[in-house]
Amino acid sequence: GYAVDQLAELLDAQGIGNYLVEIGGEVRLRGQNANDENWAIAIEKPADFARTVQTVVHLTDQAMATSGDYRNFFEINGQRYAHTIDTRTGWPPTHNAAAVTVITKSAASADGLATALLVLGPEEGFEFAERENIAAYFLLRHGSDIKELASTAFKGMSRQ
Repeated sequence: GYAVDQLAELLDAQGIGNYLVEIGGEVRLRGQNANDENWAIAIEKPADFARTVQTVVHLTDQAMATSGDYRNFFEINGQRYAHTIDTRTGWPPTHNAAAVTVITKSAASADGLATALLVLGPEEGFEFAERENIAAYFLLRHGSDIKELASTAFKGMSRQ
């Protein structure tokens, strides 16, 4: 997220008004795309071995990051363990949040908040997002299904 912000600030300093910077899934964008429309950014469905789209948001002058448990994980006795550690326990979270996407003005803050909300989970994390007016989009595992939980701030985003 920090590197994305640094590149975006370099582009801003050069007077470039339309750009999309992406590194490792963290995104920051300004202006509009080549069709003079807001940028269409896909949020992936948390599938272990496939890349499919869950939803698309249309953004300008914002940053977005997603943290999830579906790329780097292992299973022991049917329990999924992600690479993210809950510092309160020293273990990966065991709740049903598969991914959290956050939209803010800075990629570094979106990155940090997405990870924190993923660790906090769908109850504590969602309450925090609502209280702090964070545009957060939780994808939750319910058996083989994925359920969406969007904060009030995220619901105001243009989606398809």
